[in-house]
Amino acid sequence: MIEKIRNLLDKQGYLQIESNVPFVKLYVRYELSLAKVIQLLDCTEDVPLTVEQYTVFCEKSKEHIRDNGYESIDFLTLIVTPFLSEVKKFILNDNHCWIVNSETMTVIVYDNEPEEFYGLRGIIESESIAKDTEPEVYYDGSASRVSRGYTGYYDNTPRQTKSLAQEFTPVNTAMVIFNVIVFFVMTFAGSTEDIEFMLDHGAMFVPAILEDGQIYRFITCIFIHFGFMHLAGNMVVLLFLGDNVERATGKLKFLLIYLLGGIFGSIGSFTYALVYNPGIVSAGASGAIFAVIGALLWLVIRNKGRLEDMTTLRMCVLIAYALYNGFTSENVDMAAHLFGFLGGFLIAVLLYRKNDRSLAV
Repeated sequence: MIEKIRNLLDKQGYLQIESNVPFVKLYVRYELSLAKVIQLLDCTEDVPLTVEQYTVFCEKSKEHIRDNGYESIDFLTLIVTPFLSEVKKFILNDNHCWIVNSETMTVIVYDNEPEEFYGLRGIIESESIAKDTEPEVYYDGSASRVSRGYTGYYDNTPRQTKSLAQEFTPVNTAMVIFNVIVFFVMTFAGSTEDIEFMLDHGAMFVPAILEDGQIYRFITCIFIHFGFMHLAGNMVVLLFLGDNVERATGKLKFLLIYLLGGIFGSIGSFTYALVYNPGIVSAGASGAIFAVIGALLWLVIRNKGRLEDMTTLRMCVLIAYALYNGFTSENVDMAAHLFGFLGGFLIAVLLYRKNDRSLAV
């Protein structure tokens, strides 16, 4: 059965990459800047790996392709086995995986998996020994079934690819909620667009720090905003970028990146105002948010060009847009942005260590 699938892949123009792992075969078809990658796992005799090892195999296979200069990768794992219930555990954290029943050559596609991969499913199913028979209901304890009209089966029971604890980022969410609460409390107390009011409630102001020793402003200015649009712009960016960083670094390290990076931004704002205009009053979470962006850049670099959906190219576009928007907009504290970005990057370098378990591919 494995040999039959390998022949099918050869006919489709996939090239085999040598592997030192006997039950893992890697096939690649290159098209311009895109690499279509199929990882073939031979589990016909037994299931020779754990869930953790499977995850490492997938990451190492992708890294191997990226090392050849391809950042755009479409990746699919084919697990060929008769042990259907046992291998289901591998796809709980992988949404690019099909199971091929080695006894019937039927393709098993779960609800969160891609229904097609460049015509591959139809090619495999065309070799199925059950292709001319009436589809039967197949039960393996999970309400799986065969859909009438093709020889594989489709699991219509929703599958959680990640647990709630894995998806939910409590620290990032708490930072967003806290900023929103502070804003509305201040709005009820006065006007967040009034400079005197903001000055009285913790905004960055050089004379207050130098003459009155109000060092707390390096922190308080991170959590207050000039008006609703200022708040909304910052929180949207934090909401969509902070979760990536927290999942990669963990809750405590993310909190340190956010707070220490925000303080870096405050130092930048203070230094610029001290040199050029001590009368400037500044506030906002953008220094901390740029720290998150700086940290995300290091995470992408450290993971060889990709972290979840963030790639090197997307990261460069994001940074270029953020800097351009800052330089071309009025009343933007670019010193806080730049210092925050640099601070977040350096903090991530110190705190983040990727788990590099070795695997020869």
